[in-house]
Amino acid sequence: MTDTSNFEKLRTPDGGWVGPEELHQVLAEEGYSVGTRKQYLKTLLTRLSKAECKTSKARETQQALMQEVRDILSQEQGKKGQNPISDDV
Repeated sequence: MTDTSNFEKLRTPDGGWVGPEELHQVLAEEGYSVGTRKQYLKTLLTRLSKAECKTSKARETQQALMQEVRDILSQEQGKKGQNPISDDV
């Protein structure tokens, strides 16, 4: 099970989402195992796809973060010779 409190680290003070660079910082700080990291990213992608944005700038940041999550998942699955998860979403 993914600890949802960790998603708070990906939120800005005004409730928006951080950018792709900050995502990498959080992943590095948390030191997730491969399985936990994959589950965390999948859950994050689901949350991002359901989240509503109040401004176009917030929407752009959200879209950039979603793309980064998809890219990371695709890279991870590509290493294992699987179809990229982003093709499934």
